[in-house]
Amino acid sequence: MLNVKGVLVLCSAFLWLQGKCGAFVVTSHGAPFTRSASSASASSSLFGAVSSMSLEHLDPDHEVEGTRISASIVKWLDTEWMPQTVHVEMAESAKQSYVTSRTSGETDVMGILLRVAEDLERDWPLYDKDAFNNAWDIGNYVSDYIASRGAGIDDCKCANKIY
Repeated sequence: MLNVKGVLVLCSAFLWLQGKCGAFVVTSHGAPFTRSASSASASSSLFGAVSSMSLEHLDPDHEVEGTRISASIVKWLDTEWMPQTVHVEMAESAKQSYVTSRTSGETDVMGILLRVAEDLERDWPLYDKDAFNNAWDIGNYVSDYIASRGAGIDDCKCANKIY
């Protein structure tokens, strides 16, 4: 039986193979986006075939980048729903997860997405009463944010607007 991490890894591998084979990649929203060749580094092993996006374009001061991510999440959620304190709280959690990931040496977007979502999920009873989005929505938004900051990924017109 696969758990959530297993499903994410399988989906990532599938999307990577589609992108490497010249096909379009389908997002979680069901619409295609294109990948530029420079957006990912290919692995030489089929078993290590999931490629990762470079994080070189992000601010080397992880606290500064984390603050940008936090502000972006709040703007996104406040715009999509209505201004709420829970948006600030969830964004602060995402920021701390991002900073912790990066200062511990994490360089893979999937690792950051998992850390953000799992940390939020662990503390979900704090947010559940007032939140309209879930932990994985926010984790996915953070990965979209990273991609939008110059990672060589052409944006998907169906994805959430990145603020």
